Amino acid sequence: MRAEHVELTRLQSFADAFARKCDLPADERSRLLIILDELFTNAVTHGVRSGVPGGNVTVTLGLRPGRLLMSFVDDGPAFNPLAFHPPDFGRPADEHTIGGLGIHIVRALVHRARYRRAGGCNCCGEFDCPTRRHQKSARRQRTERATEAFSA
Repeated sequence: MRAEHVELTRLQSFADAFARKCDLPADERSRLLIILDELFTNAVTHGVRSGVPGGNVTVTLGLRPGRLLMSFVDDGPAFNPLAFHPPDFGRPADEHTIGGLGIHIVRALVHRARYRRAGGCNCCGEFDCPTRRHQKSARRQRTERATEAFSA
C-alpha cells in the first residue's frame, strides 16, 4: 500500500478482518490495531523523503498457536524505531522532547520486536504477541496457522 495517511483505513480494515477471521478476542484485536496504527503513522509521517511521492508499506500478519506475528516493511529512509529510549515520565512535561511515545506504546504491547535494514527497506518484523485464546488451544492443536499479507 502507499505510505499515505489515507491508506490507514484500508490497513485497519485488513487487520480487523484478519483478527476476526482468527477469532481473536476484542482486546487483542484492539492491541493489533493500535500497534499497526502507530507503525503506519510513524512511517508516513517520518518516512517520506522530501520531494518524493509517498513510499510503500507491506504488512504481513500471521497466527500460530499462542502467537500473533506481525511484519511491517516500509521503503522510507533508514530508521530503527527500536533504538530509541523510552520517554522519561518522571520529568515535567515541558522538559520532554517531542516524539517517541508511539514507539514506547508499541514496545509495551509486544513481547518481542526486531529491526533490520534490507534491500532499501526498514523491516520491523517479528512483532511477537502472545494471545490468550490460542495459548489454551495451542496445547491441543499445534497445527493451527494463518498468514495474510497486505500490500497494494
